[in-house]
Amino acid sequence: MIRPDGLSRLIRALAKRAGARPVVENVRSVPWSSITFDGTRHCFSLHFNGDQAADHLHALCDGLDYAEFDLFTHILVDIAIIEKRTDSGRGTARIEALIIDND
Repeated sequence: MIRPDGLSRLIRALAKRAGARPVVENVRSVPWSSITFDGTRHCFSLHFNGDQAADHLHALCDGLDYAEFDLFTHILVDIAIIEKRTDSGRGTARIEALIIDND
């Protein structure tokens, strides 16, 4: 089974990509497995607040499909933006990600 720090490492990497620390909400994690791998599918929201919220959201989302992240003992298999919106000083991205254990 995947260790809990896989999601934490992904969120730190996404914050670095965005250039700001997001507020993390609505985290839901479900175990996932195939014949050869075990992992977890995560769904969560990242919120950016302030005058640059839209810029941070754009930096996070632009080219995310092709981004690579070093998650140490975990591998990010799939990541997708499920929903993205901005309204007056707040940017929100709803994200789904599949992370597997690399041990």
